[in-house]
Amino acid sequence: MYCNCEVTFSVFTPTYNRENLLPRVFESLQAQTFCDFEWIIVDDGSTDNTASLVERFRQESRFPVQYIQQENQGKHIAINTGVQAAKGYFFAIMDSDDWYVEDAFEKYVNHWEAIPDDKKEKFLGVCGLFAYESGSIVGTKFPEDIMDADDFEMRYKYKVEGDKISVIRTELMKKFPFPDNLGRFVPESIVWYKMARHYQTRFVNDVMAIKEYQADGLTDQGRLLHASNPEAARLARFELLSAGKKIPVQILLKTYANYVRSSFLAGVSARRQVAEVPSKSLWALTFPLGYCLAVRDRFLLRRLS
Repeated sequence: MYCNCEVTFSVFTPTYNRENLLPRVFESLQAQTFCDFEWIIVDDGSTDNTASLVERFRQESRFPVQYIQQENQGKHIAINTGVQAAKGYFFAIMDSDDWYVEDAFEKYVNHWEAIPDDKKEKFLGVCGLFAYESGSIVGTKFPEDIMDADDFEMRYKYKVEGDKISVIRTELMKKFPFPDNLGRFVPESIVWYKMARHYQTRFVNDVMAIKEYQADGLTDQGRLLHASNPEAARLARFELLSAGKKIPVQILLKTYANYVRSSFLAGVSARRQVAEVPSKSLWALTFPLGYCLAVRDRFLLRRLS
């Protein structure tokens, strides 16, 4: 336990009509070799039997279970709710369609304890790997088995790909909340990029959890979600452009084009766009593509409405 926190980990699971998947998360938590954690389930407006299922979990669990119900507002608001309720030193996001390997928290603690005490304040937490149930790694591994870097370096310098799974100090999650005025979908990168400007992460090539993508999950909805929530998408892209980090040219060009795209969908004028971006030349270079993508998205939204 750290800093007088009640538990070491607050495991957070947002859920919406996932009663068929939650038992798998619960079983993986029951099997943990390190048991100093709580489970926070934020129910984002489910209409299935999630509430009665969670009551069963409470009766059977080896750990405290918090269950919070809210109107359907989106995952980012559920995260904010979970963070405010968290009693742990670390905040661990576990989606309802994934599950932990049995020694995940033991590994997280061991890797955190290996960071010198006088350097811990500079770190967000510890990040490990996802694997598929087949055993293959999701995306790519980190360049070294234990490595300290920020998210920008890991993604853009070392070109590490694919979803990864972290535990983050709860006090920092509270310091960097998700904006609550941008609609029902806010890219998580808005917050992760803000954090990465100031803090490093210890990246480790240990499998911490198993990933299973669902056909109705957020990952699968991609382009439509960004088109339907253009202001949130615009700010996520602006956060990357203004981070002051060295980003590969091809990524910069793609991000500028998508910034233009989201800005037009959000009703932001070209004059305002060019006034706020770090590079006016890159904005001008990618303007035609971004505008065409915005036109295509408008057509898609009209067709689906």
